[in-house]
Amino acid sequence: MAEANALQARLVDTNVLIVASAADAGSPFGAESTPIEEAALRQQVFDWLEAFVADPTRHAVLDVDWHVCGEYRHKLTEQDYGWLAMMHKMDRGEVVWVDVLLNKDGNAVLPPELAEAVTDLADRKMVAAALAALDAGHATQITNAADTDWIDCQQALHAVGLKVENLLPDWLQARWRQKHPPVRRAK
Repeated sequence: MAEANALQARLVDTNVLIVASAADAGSPFGAESTPIEEAALRQQVFDWLEAFVADPTRHAVLDVDWHVCGEYRHKLTEQDYGWLAMMHKMDRGEVVWVDVLLNKDGNAVLPPELAEAVTDLADRKMVAAALAALDAGHATQITNAADTDWIDCQQALHAVGLKVENLLPDWLQARWRQKHPPVRRAK
């Protein structure tokens, strides 16, 4: 248990890997592949991922049946920096491996209060894996760069002890406000 407290576990959302890959000159992933137009913001995400990979006390959270990696592989190639970063964590044994239970439709099973809040079915596997790592005693967070869905469910996640680390909070809030304009009341 002492080792679990010494390391930090991160469930890295696929969007972080995509944005970091787009910032990497050696990756075939293009900048136009992300909603983040500013190169400096993409570089900020790249810098976070690079620091994450370099720090042996920061572990990736992955599931033993590769549902999370399947999501990564669906969006990334073997040459993309984001995929290579996660493979590096695996190669060095810096992974918290967890089990994720799927329902008959192939979606991760979540407690009812979270199933209602996490409406993106692809995100459910991420949440289930992060919860399993948290339940195993690891200080776990979900790391996000560009997905506003995490703002929508962050209160429910926080209620069960799971924090979402938004790498670009100002950009993300502005994007969320664009998708959720204030309701104007008729006079």
